[in-house]
Amino acid sequence: MNNNSATGSESNNKTPSSSLTVVVVEDSILMRAHVAASLSAIKGVAAVRQAGDVPSALHLLETIKPDVLILDIELPGRSGLDLLKTVRKTDAAVVIIMLTNHDQPRMRKRCAELGANYFFNKLSEFGRVAEVCRELAERRTQQPGSSPRTAQE
Repeated sequence: MNNNSATGSESNNKTPSSSLTVVVVEDSILMRAHVAASLSAIKGVAAVRQAGDVPSALHLLETIKPDVLILDIELPGRSGLDLLKTVRKTDAAVVIIMLTNHDQPRMRKRCAELGANYFFNKLSEFGRVAEVCRELAERRTQQPGSSPRTAQE
């Protein structure tokens, strides 16, 4: 498997309206697999798609519109911050979760300024990603047709 390829656990781009589609952008194959496995076990998460770098992520985002986007900051070639800016300009509804080892107050502030909804440390807060996605999926199931962002606000 190419470290930078876009992959996923579902073959088509359509998911039931009450299910979440998640995209994970992370350069580590092992971390991507770990995130995907933890989210795939959640009832209401229909698809977990993956990309290893910004160009692969942009290509994937041209074909699907995820409900949740999980981003690392340090990616090969271009920063996850660049992708955060680009995505937020075109999609105000997607819930963006930063999952990174760069856990400094200034980085948390910068991500919030750029439009990230959540910021978690990979080492100490990894489980929070699944908690947030579980909450979003549960709210979505209770309110079919609503976007995760609407459900969280």
